[in-house]
Amino acid sequence: MAIFGALSTARSGLVATGASLSVIGNNIANVNTVGFKGSRTDFADLLSAQGGGGNAGKIGLGTRIGRVSASFTQGNIESTARPTDLAIEGNGFFLVGSGDGTLYTRAGNFRLDADGKLVTFQGLPVQGFGLNNLDQPVGAPQDIQVTGASSQPRATAELSLRANIRADAPIIAGGFDGTTFDTAFASSNFTTSMNVFDSLGGRHTLNFFFTRTADNAWDYNVGIDAGETGGTSGELAIIGSGTLGFNTDGSLNAVGTPTATVTFSGASAQTITLNLGTPNTDPVNNPGEGIDGITQFAGPSSVSFQSQNGFGAGQLLNLEFSETGTVTGIFDNGQSRPLFQLALANFTAPDELTPLGNGLYRESVDSGSPAIGTPQSGGLGNIVAGALEQSNVGIAQEFIDLISTQRSFQANARVITSSDALLNDLINIVR
Repeated sequence: MAIFGALSTARSGLVATGASLSVIGNNIANVNTVGFKGSRTDFADLLSAQGGGGNAGKIGLGTRIGRVSASFTQGNIESTARPTDLAIEGNGFFLVGSGDGTLYTRAGNFRLDADGKLVTFQGLPVQGFGLNNLDQPVGAPQDIQVTGASSQPRATAELSLRANIRADAPIIAGGFDGTTFDTAFASSNFTTSMNVFDSLGGRHTLNFFFTRTADNAWDYNVGIDAGETGGTSGELAIIGSGTLGFNTDGSLNAVGTPTATVTFSGASAQTITLNLGTPNTDPVNNPGEGIDGITQFAGPSSVSFQSQNGFGAGQLLNLEFSETGTVTGIFDNGQSRPLFQLALANFTAPDELTPLGNGLYRESVDSGSPAIGTPQSGGLGNIVAGALEQSNVGIAQEFIDLISTQRSFQANARVITSSDALLNDLINIVR
């Protein structure tokens, strides 16, 4: 009887709309979940049957849930200022290692664990590519672990000194005497010092002695404590010397090729180029040149700038992430070095991935195999550091869908009550 069929049809509507309400409720519940992707319910009609009269048309048997599919549209990206919070702007999923194989996620609320691994909030390791000497990704994705990362020291190979030495300083009879530190200081018109580094990262002090020998003519000497090269501590060892000539406008006229050669204890021999300025051999036609290093003006002797290109060993302080996913280590010696590059995966049918909860997905037969690469390559998106992708759930649309689904549920319930009333009338006919 068609009335009984109406009860069954309405029941299918109640079941289907009830499930749809659950999907909408789950979307609303996760409106603040990082990286959450909202789902929608697709309905399908049940197999039709012939009506009673043969030509009366086909009467459907109701509805069912065809599928529940996730929408992987981009969620809003909000800044968090936490360096290990990462968001993907565009296509792709982060790779996450687990005992059951590789998992995938859009939720980038990562942290460093006690072992120095970059992990999800559940403690699963985030994966990326190791880098070769050219900072290019190599090999298969691996866990990103920064424990023990350090910055190798670099010996000083060049230093620069910009200073003024007083033009009217007295000429010292007998010139410079480098027998001891005391005689060196006593026979110099101006002294300064600068720290340099050896091949082991050891820090050493170079002492510069400037001695005026004649008008517009000076000697310079570079000395260190002899104890730093295996000699007697406290004694002076001269490791570089030369002469400086100046034009009448105070600019540098001649400097030669100044260097300092030294072998610190336990370290490699090193020759340090001394950048004391560029000579100006034609001050009449080139006024203003020759003052980028040592100058000789009547003002007091003083240093205005000094630098050197060496540094000691450094320990990891922090991590920085670029748009291309490069993980750069920031070290306490002021240096930085690329350590890893994040790996991203893309799928032909991402909405067919199997959801596992906690923002994690597993590939399925229908999703296809992942295409794995680096950010900004192969159609993959870029990384936004210090930010998180929020849920893509539109709360206004969800409430609209909630109202519509609720009314559908009520309508199906009304069909049941109407069918019940008809059956009651039919039963009452025989009274």
